[in-house]
Amino acid sequence: MTKALPELHVPVERTRGTRSRMSAVALSFAVVTAVSACGGGEAESDSAASSEPTTAAPTTPLQQSPSETPAPAPPTSTAPPAPTTPAVSFTMPDFVGMDLQSAQDLVQTNGVWLSVSHDLLGSRNQAIDSNWMVCDQNIPAGQQVTGEAEGTIDFGVVKRGEICP
Repeated sequence: MTKALPELHVPVERTRGTRSRMSAVALSFAVVTAVSACGGGEAESDSAASSEPTTAAPTTPLQQSPSETPAPAPPTSTAPPAPTTPAVSFTMPDFVGMDLQSAQDLVQTNGVWLSVSHDLLGSRNQAIDSNWMVCDQNIPAGQQVTGEAEGTIDFGVVKRGEICP
């Protein structure tokens, strides 16, 4: 029994030493990062040693109110911004009777990456989508879906083995 105590005691000391070293490394990294972000002393002393200081470019943004941060320059392009999600155009399939995962996969093949679902028998979350069956859908089968459809398709679901209401 006395041999077991030193064996148990050694890993605890290693853990403490490892933590101290890890803390020291993390602290050193934070200090180096902070100093680098402030623009370390060598670069400034080298530029200060040059024969002529630069004043035109740095003072231009500072002529604004000192309490305001200057706004970034607007883009020079006159082209309209690209849409974040493409508009879709497809005929809504009939999802009733499919498992939720397959229904979501089929919706995604039509360009809609976000669909929602809700439990028809309560307020359970659909953690494993393949364990849920689609009982209804808010957009009827056969209807044309066009434009922005992200998050607009809603499936009413029950767990596998349950009867749709």
